[in-house]
Amino acid sequence: MELTRFDGYALYRTLIAGAKRLIGERMALNKINVFPVADGDTGSNLSFQMQTIIDESKPGDTVSATMESIASAAMSGSRGNSGIIFTEYLNGLYETLKGKVVATLDDFAAAVKSGVKKAYLALAKPVEGTILTVLRKAFLVEAKHATINEYIAKSYERAKVALIETTSELEVLRINGVVDAGAQGFTVFLEGMHHYLSTGESEIIVAPDSGSFIAVTHGESIEERYCTEAILIDADGEPAAIRAAFAADGSSVIVAGRRDRMRIHIHTDRPDLVFQKLAQHGRIAEQKVDDMVRQLEALAPDRPAVAIVTDSIADLPAAMMDDLQIHMLPIGLLADGTAYLDKVTISAATFYDLMKTAKETSSSQPSTKQIARLLDFLGEHYRDILVFTVSGAMSGTSAAVRQYAENNANVTVFDTLLNSGAQGLVVRKAAELARNGVSAAEILRDITAFRDRTKIYVGVATLKYMVKQGRISKMTGLAAKILNMKPVVSIDEQGKGSILHKAFSRRGAFRYILDLVAAKPVENYAVVHAGAPDLARKIAADCRKATGKEPLYIDSISPIVAMNAGIGAVAVAVTYAEGGN
Repeated sequence: MELTRFDGYALYRTLIAGAKRLIGERMALNKINVFPVADGDTGSNLSFQMQTIIDESKPGDTVSATMESIASAAMSGSRGNSGIIFTEYLNGLYETLKGKVVATLDDFAAAVKSGVKKAYLALAKPVEGTILTVLRKAFLVEAKHATINEYIAKSYERAKVALIETTSELEVLRINGVVDAGAQGFTVFLEGMHHYLSTGESEIIVAPDSGSFIAVTHGESIEERYCTEAILIDADGEPAAIRAAFAADGSSVIVAGRRDRMRIHIHTDRPDLVFQKLAQHGRIAEQKVDDMVRQLEALAPDRPAVAIVTDSIADLPAAMMDDLQIHMLPIGLLADGTAYLDKVTISAATFYDLMKTAKETSSSQPSTKQIARLLDFLGEHYRDILVFTVSGAMSGTSAAVRQYAENNANVTVFDTLLNSGAQGLVVRKAAELARNGVSAAEILRDITAFRDRTKIYVGVATLKYMVKQGRISKMTGLAAKILNMKPVVSIDEQGKGSILHKAFSRRGAFRYILDLVAAKPVENYAVVHAGAPDLARKIAADCRKATGKEPLYIDSISPIVAMNAGIGAVAVAVTYAEGGN
């Protein structure tokens, strides 16, 4: 199969062959991933991108149409540094081949050189010894060959040499004795193209198991915690302008695409502020935030055998989640048409301000892709994964994760039948057991009894937010307003919200809550609030007097919970002592 030119279908089949070969290299790439952060996900990110290209792109009657489809799919599936660089390389191919029906060897060679240039321009600070270097060196081949087959074969041979050289070009690679993971990924992509053009074969070939993840003897320090990405629609500037606008907001800033559809990547400690700023530059169509600290912990040899995961509705202080290595799956939040990730791209304080002016707010369970990305990653590093969800009667999150668990035997979903601080107490207990080396089966046995002893009592300042979210009828809300009703809300044994008491003052409501807390011996408790820290501290002091115990923590509730409970709500989550009367 000797080609002197590409039509749309031949180009499609050749690039798809490269994508398939790269997918098979996923685990091998993860295991050598040390730059820019040794978080073990380069293979997963590139594999996800390649699968998106396979699933979403289509061959066209022209090379222009084919390349546009592939570049667009690459944008949708791009994840991480190497993925976005790969996207910009493919965008360069499209821009050069745009409008062409077929591509001669000279056309294709010019397109790949354009792709390399765009890949370099995507980064604020290009680093040699990475995928960029292999891209550049591979295509130094002169287009004087008789066929495209020979051009790709020569490029692949150059890429293999350039790949080996990355070890000496980047200090972190030299110290750890590995090549760059992203660079190897692109080399494998070229290998797949070359193999197809030589044999006509296109398939996913899983690379032999290369053993465990390397023990990183030296790694780049994490300057910012969160790997933050978004797709921006109809941006108010070209990629270079957007990249410059965010240069001071973090590190590893990469911008790929065009004004109509742009992928932004940045490492930052404050993804919520980055997304606030992004919203000023265009419409945010997609967002992803990875906690690189938690990813690094998953690779540590002394990690627990059991990973503890919860959704963002569980209210626990960030320091406590860090100490216990709890992984979080954020719930989606929509406010006046703008999407956010609960506790990640929007903070409690920011949301309280937003609630005062937002006309429409709603929540959504994590997407199938979001669930799979997190749990696939954890599945590579932990023996068992326990996911503790908000009550299934309140959210579809539990059911969504169960769909994933049906095909993954090491994942178990535990419906806490609770939310907020009460869910947080359950998750905390499970994480303590995991850290102490307790097996997944034993954790589930112990935590079931613990959950049944855990309750939450919420004093709301107003019912208008519950009316707004459809939790109670407008008639009930109106009656409560007229009577100045300050109800105490809890969760029943089926995990459904219920009104326990109808007080007619906040003092009366919290007196009732205090009586409930002190009615039986208490193992521990926590106080959570929606923008009412002073009142929360006062309630905690009253609980301290009544129980003789300090609260485990006082913390803000998640934006999702605040959306329903309303600003000013304060709740006491309590676990009663085992065997208490």
